[in-house]
Amino acid sequence: MNSKVLKRLLSYFGNYRGRVAAAIVSALAGSVFTILAPKILGEITTILYAGVSDGYWMVEELSDGTANPDSVWKWVSGVPVGKVGAIIFIAIILTIMYLLSLFFCSMANKLLAKLASYVVRDLRSDIDKKMHRMKLDYYDSHTNGEVLSVITNDVDAVNTLLGKNIYTVITQGIALVGVLIMLFTINVWLALIAILMIPGTLLLTRSVQRKSAKFYSGQQNLLGKVNGYVEETYGGQTVVTSFNYQNRAMQRFDEMNEDLKETARQAARYAGLVMPLTQMVIYVGYGLEAMIGCIFAMKGYMTVGNVQSALQYVNHLQQPFTTISQMSGQLASAIAAGERIFSLLDAEEEIPDPAEGRVPEECNGSVEFRHVQFGYTPEHLLMTDVNVKAAPGKKFAIVGPTGAGKTTLINLLMRFYEINSGEIRVDGVNTQEMTRHELRTHFGMVLQDTWLFQGTIRDNLKYGAGREVSDEEMIEAAKSVCADNFIRTMPGGYDMMLSKGAENISQGQRQLLTIARAIIANPEIMILDEATSNVDAHTEQVIQDAMATLMEGRTSFVIAHRLSTIRDAHAILYMENGDIKEIGNHDTLMALDGKYAALYNSQFA
Repeated sequence: MNSKVLKRLLSYFGNYRGRVAAAIVSALAGSVFTILAPKILGEITTILYAGVSDGYWMVEELSDGTANPDSVWKWVSGVPVGKVGAIIFIAIILTIMYLLSLFFCSMANKLLAKLASYVVRDLRSDIDKKMHRMKLDYYDSHTNGEVLSVITNDVDAVNTLLGKNIYTVITQGIALVGVLIMLFTINVWLALIAILMIPGTLLLTRSVQRKSAKFYSGQQNLLGKVNGYVEETYGGQTVVTSFNYQNRAMQRFDEMNEDLKETARQAARYAGLVMPLTQMVIYVGYGLEAMIGCIFAMKGYMTVGNVQSALQYVNHLQQPFTTISQMSGQLASAIAAGERIFSLLDAEEEIPDPAEGRVPEECNGSVEFRHVQFGYTPEHLLMTDVNVKAAPGKKFAIVGPTGAGKTTLINLLMRFYEINSGEIRVDGVNTQEMTRHELRTHFGMVLQDTWLFQGTIRDNLKYGAGREVSDEEMIEAAKSVCADNFIRTMPGGYDMMLSKGAENISQGQRQLLTIARAIIANPEIMILDEATSNVDAHTEQVIQDAMATLMEGRTSFVIAHRLSTIRDAHAILYMENGDIKEIGNHDTLMALDGKYAALYNSQFA
């Protein structure tokens, strides 16, 4: 079992020290009353045994097997009142102790359950915050399903550990210590035998628990992969169906599901061995304790009641091991889940923002790349020396073949990735000296792949503004991109509820909404990544006209594949293999008769 993971999980309780202390004190009090009970109960046995030895409890029987009335009277009148009173008094004390134990244990259970809910809430909160600080390459190397599995399945496994099992672990731990202490008060030799049972149990089950933990770790990893595959397959169900991939998709799922089943079976198999092995050691120890205890009682070294108490304590001694062995599967699963959670929490983050980020004195939308170098890995540079200066209010187009680095250039501008060397300046300030929040308030972005969340059209349009937006301003933005007409035809209009991924409207309508959303944000710099590629020719022309008016006075970067849409750009950057090969307006580049001209002519050949 990974003690580092367990220690880190328990560290979350540090924010609630007062509640933890109250829970432990309650658990301790409840356990103490439970542990003292067998010792006191042994006193009743001792009194009864003494009465039998002295003949107080003997009743004569008649020939028909019934009790002799005279003998019963003698039995009642002959029993010393002190012995009966002592038994009644001890019984009352035991009842009170059991009631107090029930009260304190219930309180401890309630407190720990509430603490567990707080801890899991904090854990989920940390994961959520981490997701927003993560480098984008984490999402490039992990499927959505794997990430979701950590947030849901793995956190639920930890919740089970903390919510249901931590109370048991604490109370059984206290019980283990308390039982050993009480055994020492009864007889040292019996206590030593009980202590020897502990390492015997641990040694016998250690290798089994290790194998169990290994399989539970594999189970959690496979569960993440299965979730990732399911999310990917059903998310692309149209493609799966179009290419008749259903049978192969089902076959692949069956293979993964079989692997998961086999791993889960092996994990459960080894976890199930822990309890029988533990009980075997305990029962052997119990037999030794009974034999030696009886010998000591016959020799007069111990009372009969103490022998009974010692055997009860040995029986109690098996409960912590038996209970924890029953939980070993859940513990191993939770530890494996914790490893995956902390692997996510420890993933490399974006470079922290400066404590006091710089704010541009004048926000006019100027952008400048100075000797920028960048590579997704340090040993393979994609950009070696990029130098671009974008004047405020101008339109810049970025063109080139697939994989040329067009989107990468924009990602660097937005600080989605960090440059290896050089500078990128926005409004005269190095972007690395600005906070990301400040930097990104200067940008509006419309991507080729639209993103709308489940909610009303109104909420989606106002999503990126970062301020209060009036309905009049929202409607005006929608009208400017010809979105108002189709919105009003929808049930509910602007209050229509979009489904997950906005699947209940067309791709072109989704794109119109994202363009309107960027306009409402009213940034100084606009980034359009083939923003009109998913609308028809007529709508595209309308949007181009609207965007031309709205971009006036703003700096804009347009990633274009259809070169006819960017002929009016003030400057066109032709990129290839990560670097800018040609720069100029359309007429200049056509006259140059280079790579841009060849690409342009190819679209009209």
